[in-house]
Amino acid sequence: MTAFYITEDFPKSQIEFDKRFATEAACYEYLFRIKWPNGFTCSKCGYQSYWISSKNIYICTRCESQFSLTADTIMHDTKKPITYWFRAMWWFTTRKSGVNAINLQDLLGCSYVTAWSWLQKLRQCTIRKDREKLSGKIEVDEFFIGGPKPGKRGRGSEGKSIVVAAVERKGRKLGRIRLHVVDDCSADSLTAFIDQNIAAGSYVTTDGWKGYDSIDQDRYNHHQVFLSKSKDNYSALSGVHLIASLVKRIIIGTFQGRFEPKYLQHYLDEYVFRFNRRTSMSIGKKFMRIVQQVALSAKITCRQIKNGINADLLLQN
Repeated sequence: MTAFYITEDFPKSQIEFDKRFATEAACYEYLFRIKWPNGFTCSKCGYQSYWISSKNIYICTRCESQFSLTADTIMHDTKKPITYWFRAMWWFTTRKSGVNAINLQDLLGCSYVTAWSWLQKLRQCTIRKDREKLSGKIEVDEFFIGGPKPGKRGRGSEGKSIVVAAVERKGRKLGRIRLHVVDDCSADSLTAFIDQNIAAGSYVTTDGWKGYDSIDQDRYNHHQVFLSKSKDNYSALSGVHLIASLVKRIIIGTFQGRFEPKYLQHYLDEYVFRFNRRTSMSIGKKFMRIVQQVALSAKITCRQIKNGINADLLLQN
């Protein structure tokens, strides 16, 4: 599907947001401009004239094909006013540490189930499929999320979720990041993550784990740091270690450390969305990006969410 974007059109503050999107008409107008930035065009016959029904259905005046701005997206068949969705998207993107279901329930005055399902849907809209891969100098490592379990620690531990992290280094500063849940620390899992998220020609630094031995040396400049021999274990991969600690802090602070492993990837996607846009000059720009992604999204039901189905899979089918 071809992406479409409004050029730098977003509220710059909470006050501006409240004024601009106080009515359903204003919200639908914004979605209209996202879907048809050059004006309405019927996808069936190419005609550019339309009329709008009382239910905000856009109907082509030539072939009478009908189009909805919310149908077949995560807002499909919503019973709540679209102004509620816009407020949810604003709070979801502009709060520094995110928002949990209890927070959103209080803010919207809705049920916990509605708040929880909306957040899960929005989290699935945070990652663009055509996003650029990380490039340059990259650190890669794994970390583990979950409650304390008896027995072996580290890569052989059980009962915890394994997350692989990749971080761009811009001198002493961090660039963009990628986070992904994997089943194990095998070479297949780790090299697949690297190939999917890091551009060829990049300088990739990992620790000495054998799972990284299979990295394609013709594709990447791979450097391994053996932490047991390093004078400063932390500084060797300080970028990914910092990201790991920040992610764990968010899980504990925002979600009180409670999550089901099948939803963890969605929490990580939200964190990546927020972190990679941390230098944005306007908080409203993140809101604009999520609205764009919602307009591109596929519909997904609460039952599908509870079963751990990813909206990306629905969009592909």
